[in-house]
Amino acid sequence: MRRMVTPIAAVALGLAPAVGFAGQAAVPDTTVGEAGAALHDVAKLQEKFQSEIDSATPEQKKSLSEQANAEAVQAIQSHGLTVQEYSRVIKIAQNDPELRQRLLQAAGKSD
Repeated sequence: MRRMVTPIAAVALGLAPAVGFAGQAAVPDTTVGEAGAALHDVAKLQEKFQSEIDSATPEQKKSLSEQANAEAVQAIQSHGLTVQEYSRVIKIAQNDPELRQRLLQAAGKSD
C-alpha cells in the first residue's frame, strides 16, 4: 500500500527536496530550540495520522491530510515560528550536519 505523506510532514521528516542557501547565516540557538520542539510535535502528528491515512478511502485521505496539515501548522506556530521559518531551518539542516544534529537534540528534549 502506498503511504501518503502530508507536505508539512514531508518537510519535518526531511523528505522535501534539499535546497541550498547561498551565504547561510548561523541559526540562533533559540530558533533551533523552537524548530526542534516543533519538529518533535510535527513528527508525532505524522505518526498519529499515518495509520489512519493508510487505511482510509481516497475521500477520507484528503480530509485527513488537510487535518494533519492544519494541526502541523498550529504546532509550528505554537512554538513561535511561522511555517516559512520552520521550513527554512529544516531545509538548511538537510545540508548542514552540525545544524541537523543541534535540531535533532532540540527535538529530543521535547519529550
